[in-house]
Amino acid sequence: MEVQSRAKAAILANSSPADSIREFTAGWPLLAGAMLGVSIGVAAIPGPAIGIFMRSWQSEFGWTRTQISLGPSILIAGIAVASPLLGWLSDRVNPAWLCITGLGTLALSLLLFSRLGPNVRIYYLACAAIAIGASGSSTLTYARAVSRCFVRRRGIALGLTTVGTGVMNILMPALLVPYAARVGWRQGFVSLAVVVAVSTPVVGLLMGRSPHIPSKTQVLPDETGTSFLRALGGRTFWILALCFGLIAIAVGGLQLHLAALLTDAKVDPVTTGRIVSLAGVFLVVGRIGTGWLVDRLFAPWIAAAVMAFSALCIAAVTLFGMSAAIFAAVAVGLSNGAEIDLIGYLTGHYFRMGTYGRVYGSLYAVYLGGVGMSVVLYGQIFDRTGSYTVALQASAALLLTSALLFLTLRR
Repeated sequence: MEVQSRAKAAILANSSPADSIREFTAGWPLLAGAMLGVSIGVAAIPGPAIGIFMRSWQSEFGWTRTQISLGPSILIAGIAVASPLLGWLSDRVNPAWLCITGLGTLALSLLLFSRLGPNVRIYYLACAAIAIGASGSSTLTYARAVSRCFVRRRGIALGLTTVGTGVMNILMPALLVPYAARVGWRQGFVSLAVVVAVSTPVVGLLMGRSPHIPSKTQVLPDETGTSFLRALGGRTFWILALCFGLIAIAVGGLQLHLAALLTDAKVDPVTTGRIVSLAGVFLVVGRIGTGWLVDRLFAPWIAAAVMAFSALCIAAVTLFGMSAAIFAAVAVGLSNGAEIDLIGYLTGHYFRMGTYGRVYGSLYAVYLGGVGMSVVLYGQIFDRTGSYTVALQASAALLLTSALLFLTLRR
């Protein structure tokens, strides 16, 4: 790891602004394709859509929020299990093929979701099917490709890549909540399926035009010298895994339940859509801002600051109630936005590129596992207590703990 760090430092020291511009000039098709692919991928569409339609399913099918929340948990758990294998594949297979296959499966799955009936087991099987078939459209695949092509401005490149999820989090609530209120949730899923299907060929075309091997000056010596098992045995990996797991547990459930939380407080659908969309705005801010900052400052310090601020925002909601609901959206956006960006950046920073896909896949699996736990815990806490107060208090504490852990990472 020290060899790679010194080599990367030498590359950055000897580079000029023109070198950074050349990275973006050569890699812009990949970056554009990755941004679009992430925005319509399995990480951006199914979970938020289920959150938006949660109350409709409660009314039509009689399902509890715990039952509904278990669906995204199954989806997330399936992707988490698949992530290490997907990371191994992304180290060896053209990422464009993985992305196209995953997006095509996702479009078909969303269409079938519009035909759901009252049998909750079918709902769970559908979530499992998406996890198996659409995992290739997850953030991991795009992050591996972008990290390979960008060295000098990897942070901002990864931030721009994952900003697509934030854009979708802005558009989906603002457009889908009032649209579904008029035509129903089934037509909402059909519309999402059409959007994914139409966009998939564009993603494939852009990524197919992109360079998959960096220029000579970008290659770090002895990239594959550190084994994957040695990486897993290091202190740094486990600190990162614990940090990302705590953040996911803290805000994963809040993201899914935010619309229901607002609706319970008698907030009208239009205002609910706007507040949930605000989480998407701050997700974009978190990803671009974090990416820009980690290219210039010590990344764990940035991570600690973002998580501490997010903890304060959630604490404000527990103290002041729904009058401070906007802070919940800010916390969800900033912490989620920074986390995905940081997984990609810190994997490339602390581990060699030859094991990038597998290390990223392992950390991403931890993150997804935390999100899966969180959405069920939020549902159970609500069903047992009738409110989300206890869940919000625990979330603030977990975010603050993760901030302290980030400060223990070595340079």
